[in-house]
Amino acid sequence: MTRAGQLTKIMWSEPMSSLADKWNFENLLSREDYDLNDDSRPGQRGVYEQQVKAIAEGIRSSDRPYLGTLVVGMEWDRAFVDIEEIEEVMPGVTLVKVTVREGAPPIWLVDGQHRVFALGRVWAQVKDADEGDALVVRQNIEQSATEMTLLLEGDPDILSTLFIKMASTKTIDPSLVAVMDKANTQNRLGQYVIKNSTLCRGRIGYLPDAVHKRRDAKFSSLYKAAAVRSAAAAIAGVGVRDRTPEMRESHLSAIFKKRVAETGVSGEEILATIGAEVVELLDYAFEHVPGWREISSGTLTVPEFRATYLHSAAAGLHVIANTIAAARMAGVCPRKTVDALAELPWQRDALQTTGPDEKEGTPENQSHIFFEGTLAKTVWDQRAMINRVSASGATRAGYEAAISHVLRHIAAEHPELKEIASDATFTELGLMARKRGPGRPKKTVPATAA
Repeated sequence: MTRAGQLTKIMWSEPMSSLADKWNFENLLSREDYDLNDDSRPGQRGVYEQQVKAIAEGIRSSDRPYLGTLVVGMEWDRAFVDIEEIEEVMPGVTLVKVTVREGAPPIWLVDGQHRVFALGRVWAQVKDADEGDALVVRQNIEQSATEMTLLLEGDPDILSTLFIKMASTKTIDPSLVAVMDKANTQNRLGQYVIKNSTLCRGRIGYLPDAVHKRRDAKFSSLYKAAAVRSAAAAIAGVGVRDRTPEMRESHLSAIFKKRVAETGVSGEEILATIGAEVVELLDYAFEHVPGWREISSGTLTVPEFRATYLHSAAAGLHVIANTIAAARMAGVCPRKTVDALAELPWQRDALQTTGPDEKEGTPENQSHIFFEGTLAKTVWDQRAMINRVSASGATRAGYEAAISHVLRHIAAEHPELKEIASDATFTELGLMARKRGPGRPKKTVPATAA
């Protein structure tokens, strides 16, 4: 038994054959795909078959089938789990006997699900082998053991956060981090918005689409959770000052601290207040901006929206979010700003003819009437003999240029909203660098005597 601060850890080695037979998801271990709407237990990212196959092949082909340490966790309910200390081996390390009684809380896998699936698959294929390569694999497994670490912890949120910290064998999708990790302000704000916004309800992806579809066959991802997290932070006051997660967190924390100082309420209350403000504005946009409006009314599906509208890409979401943020910063009505956004040609096929094309077989040059070069890129499809418009991804250069264009256009078309395109608003939003002082004077080269 050892500790990590307040966390108690039990470590032992388990024969790999026992691991395959007993420490699997049909017997001792539990796992669930992470579910944003269920806070009662920790969850895992989806299982990637390609990764399971790669690990299984490594076990089959090696005479040193090392799996690394598997980490599991369970609630330490002392009515079901006894720890008898036998001997202190060294300071902080104690030999113990652990008894887990029937009826104990489930044991959740924290790190190692792909390895557990892979070992179980290989063992099922070779455990009865008595000749050939399969026998060799069986003998290698029978001669091997795997280190196990049991985390005794009662808070499922902490187990989820520990999973994020432990899962280093494969980069975790930022969208899963956004909904699982509650360790920073931007994630908690994003989670509030995803859970409470009508725009997001049942439409936000944070696991592989196949996993979402196992729960709901009609599921289609409107946006990824990481994009919604960024949009929420932007509306809260960060704008585009989020070139790194650390920058986003720093700016958002400063906004929260300022609101706490102004109101005297707790940080959690401010989180709910700011989250509700963001949700209210996003949902107003959901009901009024073309494309979103049709999804809201049930006359357009998410796949149809993605095929038809430019703001189906994360970059378009950023443009809408930062335009709303600019309105809040400028002190003008965000709802009127959303109404102005709704006037823009968001459809992919909103093209204009710019002149004859010199290329043979193409009748004329066309481009998107408003977003060409920012959210839209028009190309000639030689096979179909038509111009096609593709939506850009979440490239910063593209969506920042689009935000600037949108703000200046709205300011010109709606004089009562002109402050959204002022230098002060652009500076606070992060589209314009803050003016600096004169700085150090330039050095001059002394004149030399003739």
